[in-house]
Amino acid sequence: MPSPVLGTRTLKTAKIKITTKCNRSCDFCIFADGAQGENMPLDMFAAVLDRLAALPFAQLHINGGEPTVHRDFPALSRLARSRLPGTTIVLGTNAITLARNQRLLDTTIACYDQILIGCDDEHENYAEVHTVVPALRAAGKTVVLNSVLEGISPARLDEIAALSAAYGAIHVTNHVHHIDVGQPANDLRGLCARYLDQHLMIELDGSCYRCFNAMAKEDSEFSVWDDDFAAKVFAPRGHHYRFCGKCHEYTDSGASVIPMVTTAAR
Repeated sequence: MPSPVLGTRTLKTAKIKITTKCNRSCDFCIFADGAQGENMPLDMFAAVLDRLAALPFAQLHINGGEPTVHRDFPALSRLARSRLPGTTIVLGTNAITLARNQRLLDTTIACYDQILIGCDDEHENYAEVHTVVPALRAAGKTVVLNSVLEGISPARLDEIAALSAAYGAIHVTNHVHHIDVGQPANDLRGLCARYLDQHLMIELDGSCYRCFNAMAKEDSEFSVWDDDFAAKVFAPRGHHYRFCGKCHEYTDSGASVIPMVTTAAR
């Protein structure tokens, strides 16, 4: 019988970082190591999926690094799709490889429901985005283009907005809230009220943290290999992450821990 916690709560997004390799070197990125990064082995990816089977979650997000440069990207994608037939599967990418490799684009169309594409001056991927977005939308995929406002010119911002409107993609903008870009520090009296089963980030070695803006390794709370992994995912948080004090999305709950949320409370 499932525990009361697992029986009443659902994780919104389980994110697996399958690589820290990337074909770009964006100044604001803390999630990639360029060409010097590492890939998650296929057998470890399969084992992580086994561990996630103990959790109710709404969507699986494959990210990196740049996931499409992983040498086993097609096999990883097909495995996730076959193991999670009723789950929304999301790819986070810069689309550069997809625009240049038809096999990888075909894999993406076959295996993913949503494609999230970072697009700005740092990524330098405007031509590739113009190639990929029409193909993905023609295949019926949800496409979200994300532009970091500190890293895009006004003319390019208008260009991406127009592309999105023409093909029915979603264009969102944000600030760089996972690094310090000079905003004043927050007055932290409690924990972030926005964390209510938002994200579970899983690193290459299985270490986990529960915020997309958290800093890899430094903010690791537990491991996917822990015997009580599933319970830890839904346990109240008791400390701030490294970047809580600078996060634009931070709102202070005023509580010492995040309260347990039940189905009835929702």
